Amino acid sequence: MKKELSNNTTPGKAVVVELILTFQLALCIFSSTDSRRTSPVGSPALSIGLSVTLGHLVGIYFTGCSMNPARSFGPAVVMNRFSPSHWVFWVGPIVGAVLAAILYFYLLFPSSLSLHDRVAVVKGTYEPEEDWEDHREERKKTIELTAH
Repeated sequence: MKKELSNNTTPGKAVVVELILTFQLALCIFSSTDSRRTSPVGSPALSIGLSVTLGHLVGIYFTGCSMNPARSFGPAVVMNRFSPSHWVFWVGPIVGAVLAAILYFYLLFPSSLSLHDRVAVVKGTYEPEEDWEDHREERKKTIELTAH
């Protein structure tokens, strides 16, 4: 199956569509699976599934709705057919996911780590505090009590 643009969608519009669809999906995944959140969010699987469904209902008209470069790359490799607009299905989702990560992890629900600790995480030299596991267990107990 060759991924192509449909209904006279230009590559520019297609990138924007894929960016927005992937943005909303990634934001849904981040918010529904974040272990730091204590508010009840319901079933992560259901919210992610509904997000994928919404994305496909909106995007299938314009681009066939990839929302994931692998969803476009796999069939193109198997069929050995790459459309001239194949780049759209890489650029849109990657930029959309990066924007969603920046929005979620830096503006909506930032980490309590200092800038120095964040750089250490990226470098792979971060050493968590000794009581981190105790804090995690205490938080898990609190979540279990509020869930019932």
